[in-house]
Amino acid sequence: MELDELKARWQKESEENINLNNQSMEQLETMLKQKTSTTLGHIKNKYRGIISYLMVGLLLNIIVSPFLHFLLGDEGTIFRLTFSGLLSLVTFLAIGLIVVFFYWIKYSAFNIEVSNNDVRTTLEQKIKALKRSLKQELAFIIAVFISIFIVGRASSQFLGNGNFGDIFRKDILLSMAAGTLILVFYIIKRVKAYNSYIDKLEEYLGEFEDKASK
Repeated sequence: MELDELKARWQKESEENINLNNQSMEQLETMLKQKTSTTLGHIKNKYRGIISYLMVGLLLNIIVSPFLHFLLGDEGTIFRLTFSGLLSLVTFLAIGLIVVFFYWIKYSAFNIEVSNNDVRTTLEQKIKALKRSLKQELAFIIAVFISIFIVGRASSQFLGNGNFGDIFRKDILLSMAAGTLILVFYIIKRVKAYNSYIDKLEEYLGEFEDKASK
């Protein structure tokens, strides 16, 4: 009789422990899903911030361009836009709008909803998506930089300011160096931002796997 009672008590305690572990896993999954959704929301807000900065920059360029001669030292704060200035402005706006459109697509397509799949699958999918998105963004940024150089040299040749390959001049080399520094700075900034978010999701995945293994 005592043996039967001991078995019944052991079975009851085992069932209670299983229930507690299941409840604990459910709570952990809920918490990790909330954290994941919050992190993804921050990433989407970053995209929106980039779009806002780009739009402000384009607007300021439109306003400043007609008075650029004055800012460069010419007399008179009058509205003046030469053909070369208009061509530069239109080119800048076209490239700028392409960049805005690129980030708008990423912003619109970025899904912060966490599916009802298990947490491990969800986190692994999001980590892969972020790594793929980083590669896409880096390729796009580099492509834009190369396009700016090609369009700039083509426009210069069209306006009669030298041949396409005539780049070994101090002003052009300085501009290229400045552009390259800006490109490198932006790439480093974006890589750090992506890696910080990827590290967070990998940390959440580690928490889940540690708990699931116990």
